Amino acid sequence: MKKTLLITSLVASMVAMAGTTGSVEAYNENEATFEKGKPATFVAKKTGVKTEVKVNGTGFSFGGEFKAEDLELGKVKKANYLNHSSVWSKYELPELKGVKTYVKATVSPKFADEKEGQEDNYKFNGSAELEGQVSYKYDVLTFGLNSKTNFPFAKSENNDDYGKDVKSTHKVFVESEEKKDVFVKGLKDVKANVEIKHDYAKTVTKAGDRVDYVSGEASAKYDGVKDLELEGKVAFKKNFKSGEKIGDYEVLGTKLFKEVPARYIHSYELKGTYTGVKHLSLSAKPFAVHVNVAKEVTQDNKLKRNDFVLYGVELGAEYKMLNDKLTLTGKSLLAGVHHKTIDETASQVKSRCSKIS
Repeated sequence: MKKTLLITSLVASMVAMAGTTGSVEAYNENEATFEKGKPATFVAKKTGVKTEVKVNGTGFSFGGEFKAEDLELGKVKKANYLNHSSVWSKYELPELKGVKTYVKATVSPKFADEKEGQEDNYKFNGSAELEGQVSYKYDVLTFGLNSKTNFPFAKSENNDDYGKDVKSTHKVFVESEEKKDVFVKGLKDVKANVEIKHDYAKTVTKAGDRVDYVSGEASAKYDGVKDLELEGKVAFKKNFKSGEKIGDYEVLGTKLFKEVPARYIHSYELKGTYTGVKHLSLSAKPFAVHVNVAKEVTQDNKLKRNDFVLYGVELGAEYKMLNDKLTLTGKSLLAGVHHKTIDETASQVKSRCSKIS
């Protein structure tokens, strides 16, 4: 008891001397479903508290998130409330000639089994993550390198090489100060990054076998023409390991492509917004996406591959009235999905196209 009181007193004294600022945020996201012929369901999708404390003048901060997910009456398992919390601490070094640096450690423990049917059993797992970032600001541009390494507390099943489970993500990025011109008048919000993820497996045929994926994206806005704003974005992701997934591609709540293991994706978007009519804003955003799910060349030089091409345009209109106190908004999507498979071993080429409106 004396030790506990002493530690508490020391912490309280340090906080009082250094001075702190902080925040506490509570949140709750619920989902109710009513379906004819079935009993209504109510699920607390996310319920939790976020905390953050900064020790003034030291560069040190800490906090945590204490969260439960998918709490459904009568179906709550230990995994729902014991596996989604984390605590962290961060230290920001003093800025030196425009160079900013920070290091951060996050611990995300899990105390319940995640296997289907065993979610009520206690099992310690989770991970610790170390993050570091160095950035340099030149004029309105910030250049930087961010690195994260995740260390699981236990090896995955059927894996004798712990290094395969240790994952690092490195990102090189450049971004401009918000709403500031870059190089030419009207060019704003320039952002670009390239990211690589890899593991530390001991036994590999070549170093490239450790790479999970390489991804990148670039975006910018241009408003140098009166009453017109253009916003463009290009992105790609190339997976190197089988089983690595390409995520959902969703527009206005419509999933044009659902997450599956795939080889690569590249996408292109261009949004134009016209504001030449008082109180009215009109926008159009055409897009095109290509996903290669699989590709194989057999020993007898026969090709097998599976591809999706997504395309369309997102349309929007916004009208403000009553001194901008009332806003009417409308959005629509015109899109199509083209699915093509090639199997030269069976002398087949299949093509299917579907439209969404």
